[in-house]
Amino acid sequence: MIKKLIYLFLALLLPIGVFLFLRAFGKNEFSIPVYYETEKPEYLASCQFSYTVPYTIPDSILRAAGWKEGSVALLIADTSPEVTKNMKHLSEEFESSDFQRLYPHQDNARWDRWCTCFFFLKKPWSVVLIDSERKIRGYYAPNSREEMDRLTVEMKILLKQY
Repeated sequence: MIKKLIYLFLALLLPIGVFLFLRAFGKNEFSIPVYYETEKPEYLASCQFSYTVPYTIPDSILRAAGWKEGSVALLIADTSPEVTKNMKHLSEEFESSDFQRLYPHQDNARWDRWCTCFFFLKKPWSVVLIDSERKIRGYYAPNSREEMDRLTVEMKILLKQY
């Protein structure tokens, strides 16, 4: 009988000990990649700008889009009805103050060039996740539900809301 009590005690103590150890010394944090941190981005020959490593989006470009310094932002280059509907799902997941939505002027050739030369948007991606340090953290195709789920998860990680 005493042997059984010792085994039971150890069987209960071991998981509790592991839990307390991980709670005290473990770090439960996920990360998402930072694009162009170690290499220059691929760009078109028509983009005549000098790019540095690690790459950050120029402040003047983001401010022209309405970015407030120090905030997480989504640059949304596609405003089709399907994308707009899928982007509304983000409103259900996040507070409006958690991140900014930046919409480039669709009819402006300068914005088209900026989306190509500074945000490096290529088909099928039309949404860029930008962190508070002006670094690109992800590209998404918001017409796909799987991509929207990935965007939601990565935004939660970036905003540390997991």
